[in-house]
Amino acid sequence: MRPGLPRLFALLLTLCLAIPAHAAVVEGVVLDEESGNPLARTVVTLIPLPGTSAGIVSIRAGDRGAFTILSVRPGWYVLRTARKGFATAEAGQLRPGRPGMPFEVTADTQSSFLQIRMRRLGAVTGAVLDENSVGIPDWPVNVYTSHKPIQRLAQVKTDDRGIYRIGELEAGSYIVRSSEGILEDGTSLLPTYYKYGIAVENSEPSRVRLGEMVPDIVIRPVKGRLLELGGILNGPGDRPVQLTMITDTGRKIVASLGTGSTTTTFKVSAIAPGPVEFLAEGQECGGYIRVLAERDTSGLRIGCGPLRAPFVAFSVDKSRSRLRFPILLRRVDLDGTGPEHTFKDRDTLVPGHWEVMAQPTSDYYVTSIRSNFAQEPVTRDDGWFGLDFGTYSSDINVQLSSHPASVSGVISTGGKPVSGAMVYLELYNPDLIEPRVQLFNARADDQGSYKFAGLAPGRYRILSSFDFDTEDRFAMERAAVLTLREGDLASQALEMILP
Repeated sequence: MRPGLPRLFALLLTLCLAIPAHAAVVEGVVLDEESGNPLARTVVTLIPLPGTSAGIVSIRAGDRGAFTILSVRPGWYVLRTARKGFATAEAGQLRPGRPGMPFEVTADTQSSFLQIRMRRLGAVTGAVLDENSVGIPDWPVNVYTSHKPIQRLAQVKTDDRGIYRIGELEAGSYIVRSSEGILEDGTSLLPTYYKYGIAVENSEPSRVRLGEMVPDIVIRPVKGRLLELGGILNGPGDRPVQLTMITDTGRKIVASLGTGSTTTTFKVSAIAPGPVEFLAEGQECGGYIRVLAERDTSGLRIGCGPLRAPFVAFSVDKSRSRLRFPILLRRVDLDGTGPEHTFKDRDTLVPGHWEVMAQPTSDYYVTSIRSNFAQEPVTRDDGWFGLDFGTYSSDINVQLSSHPASVSGVISTGGKPVSGAMVYLELYNPDLIEPRVQLFNARADDQGSYKFAGLAPGRYRILSSFDFDTEDRFAMERAAVLTLREGDLASQALEMILP
């Protein structure tokens, strides 16, 4: 035998042993539902169900929308696709926006071919017209959520004919509103909602569906007097400071201080009546005031003072604890909710209104989050707690209970468990105008078993379906109703609701 051959045979034997005895292939193509054209560069993700010992795999589709995932282990999976401008899709979904059907890869599976058709996100189009039904060019138009409290999501401007288009909207209901401004002849226009004027109570929501465009959302801005606000900005002098004005139609920088300057005046015109926020920001300094603009004012004063990082303290069953869990923060200004981020030690928070969420393990649930200056705990049923921070940030006190409730069971149809079934759990308060308080969702494992843990006491509704519409307030009418107390370990078998 030639020298080196034994080593070569050993290497080949090692490679053969390293190759799985079964190496299934999941392949397919991603298409635009409307045109049928391939969607190149779409992100395709293969997600194993709980109970399947495999990792998540993500790849991009090729130029013709085709994808191939090699060496897939036996088990149950969901295939998900994502692409900018399109709604996230899953293989086997009954309709756009719904969860997909899991599929099984067995020891005998050689190849699975899946075709996924993606639908574009929705849009709203219309025009901003003057008193003679002539389009107003280059005019800002805003879109808001319709659920109260409404939140601003995006802003666009009209074209040269006064026409606008707001795209990339998920399915749901939205409110459209033009911004304030001054026309060429000095005529002042107030922010105006579609369809009936300047009060949000008189706005008319538009229902947006995936792949569709809601047309003819025409706004005729109301004439009215705009205001002027001004005052003095103070800074530390050893660092730059920037002053931003925020309203519910947007924000803009209105003043700045350079290094070596401690004071400057500012004046802002064309402000619509209503709440206005001023935010001063510099390196490790900040300041914030909120005013109600009702008349011209020139005496506002705002400073950029040193910031102190808040300390986060946890209490369990009203006793101080050394436990630590992740804390999420997001800033909420008049023009909308900012991005979420995880709080880190020594992080400083610019003054203003923030929302805080704690993420304990399933052995606990959050009863309240408050600042050390608050007289009463601030509670929110959706998991976020609102706190107002000043220049010297108050501490964050998280109160936990070690007696959470849970609910578990098996989802079946025709007496057989449904692998990967979707299950929805709703914290429910029938006394509210919009009874849904918080909605959780999860997938059952490969045996059809599900579990929700770490739940607060309350009244819940629960169902399983592959065709659940989160925007339909009557979708839970066929759900099972549960009342959970602290520490309850509830069991609830579910029959899959079929389309």
